Amino acid sequence: MKALAGQTAIYGLSSILGRMINFLLVPLQTAVLTRAEYGVNVDFYSLIAFLIVIATFGMETAYFRYSEQEGFEEPKVFGAAVTMIGIALVAISAFAFLGQGPLLEAMRYEETPHYLFYLIAILGLDALSAIPFARLRRENKAWRFAGIKLALILSNVAINLYIFLPAFWEQHGSAGWWMHDLRGVDYIFIANFWASLLMFGLLIPTLFPFKLHLERKYVLTLLKFGIPLLIGGLAGIANEMLDRQLLKYLLPENSWAEGVGTYGAVYKISIFLILFNQAFRYAAEPFFFRNAKTDQGPKKMAQVMEGFTWVMSVGFVLIIAGLDFLKFFVDEKFWVGLYLVPILLLANVILGINTNLNVWYKVSDKTRYGIYITFVGLAFTVVGNVVLIPAMGILGAAITTLIAYTGMFFASMYWGQKHYPVPYNWAKLSAFVLGAAAVVWVIYYTGISNTALKLLIGGLYLMVMVMVERRGLFKFAFRHENKS
Repeated sequence: MKALAGQTAIYGLSSILGRMINFLLVPLQTAVLTRAEYGVNVDFYSLIAFLIVIATFGMETAYFRYSEQEGFEEPKVFGAAVTMIGIALVAISAFAFLGQGPLLEAMRYEETPHYLFYLIAILGLDALSAIPFARLRRENKAWRFAGIKLALILSNVAINLYIFLPAFWEQHGSAGWWMHDLRGVDYIFIANFWASLLMFGLLIPTLFPFKLHLERKYVLTLLKFGIPLLIGGLAGIANEMLDRQLLKYLLPENSWAEGVGTYGAVYKISIFLILFNQAFRYAAEPFFFRNAKTDQGPKKMAQVMEGFTWVMSVGFVLIIAGLDFLKFFVDEKFWVGLYLVPILLLANVILGINTNLNVWYKVSDKTRYGIYITFVGLAFTVVGNVVLIPAMGILGAAITTLIAYTGMFFASMYWGQKHYPVPYNWAKLSAFVLGAAAVVWVIYYTGISNTALKLLIGGLYLMVMVMVERRGLFKFAFRHENKS
């Protein structure tokens, strides 16, 4: 358990720290790029998110499953997984090359065909790195895993700083020997390509021993396990990213990039809640699995849910209370989309609660329900965006995100209480979320313009929430801390 906790901390720290470092580039990139250029950046990486699921088609999880399975040899499982990903990448590359003209037109990249090269190159390097990273995790080489991940991130950041800092200084009237003429969104892709190339180079020793392997037993077994994960993975990434693609095709053709850029930029402000959700998941999942079969397991899950919802609700209110300061996380030309932030934050509060709630199907070995819940969200995502974006623009995408995550929550709650009942205090949880939403409405939608007053309301809300739980969650937490 100590080893598990330590490795969880290392993997979690590398992932969360990596995302934090990458997001620190957002103020710089949004300052230098136009809204349309930033929209191309958002569109590019939403495409990468879909394609990486297709290119890896569940092989990472399949490798974990069968590399430890009796009757299967790890080098052969590894070889088969990497070989099949390689074949998938060759097929994707051939399709892109042979259908380049129509594909560029469909992607609206006719004037920038080199974007397609960067798309395929970054996709290939990232997909081929998935199984070597999985081997490092299997071999408990957490520090090497984290080191390579951070090398990728830091090298990407270094190139971005070299490219965009001179442009930023130039905008603010500075000049010097460090200035250059490199400009544009292209250089985000170039930086990513070279950083991914470095990452793959560092992973090459992990590839050995390796040989191309397509033994029938291994191929069929891995495919049988991986294809359902591909279906579920595509539905999952669609819930997160499909709104960007639908905005691209449902907004007017001459303004889609600006709309996508604004939507993607203001969405970044919700990173503060997203990072907490991710950190919590790394820490909580081992706890849930450890306690799932005990008599107190469901009760502990309910108590953890209360603590999680308390933090997410407080975070929701405090971010909106401090939005006059936090909005500087993106450049002021994107502030026209700030009205989306409360909706997107509430959506992420519900997504976080749903992620916590979804533990029931993992600990009860009913993982097929994860796919069902994801497809519930996908149905809302597709229908909502198709109906609302033409009528409401980017606001329609934000509202659809909230509706989709809410639908997934209710689906998980319904099936969870049937198959793995947990005594959640739904009245209390609802009071947390609805109370936070009410305070946010007062702060943001009633016309308060005084920043100090907004912060005062946020501070008073925090004090009330602390007082409400002084004999509840905090007493429970401190009691367990003292026992340990």
